Amino acid sequence: MKCSKCGFNNPEEAIFCEKCDWKLGETYIPEMKVNRTMLSALALAIGIVAIIPIVLKDMYIVSTVVGAIGLIIGGYSFNAPRLLKMENRQVPMALSAAGLALSAVAFIYSIAFLV
Repeated sequence: MKCSKCGFNNPEEAIFCEKCDWKLGETYIPEMKVNRTMLSALALAIGIVAIIPIVLKDMYIVSTVVGAIGLIIGGYSFNAPRLLKMENRQVPMALSAAGLALSAVAFIYSIAFLV
């Protein structure tokens, strides 16, 4: 019997895979993991996009909305590598921190201008 998780060919009478201990006969569905580095890069990109409307002038509402989204994604992506105890977490955290800072500046500046 072939294991649905690792593909090992087990004897027909086996209940569990001899290689990975997966229960034979059950379908294996791999977990989808979020790439934390890509999420950190997304936070940086949103931070940059949040600053652009301020430079272009008269787009403060757009900057406020994008800045708020950047604050949420940046906060999550900054803390996720630390909380998950990722190895090599300095790069994702640095990208997230830069995006978070840009989003915060854009959000605060545009709110101050609108008020």
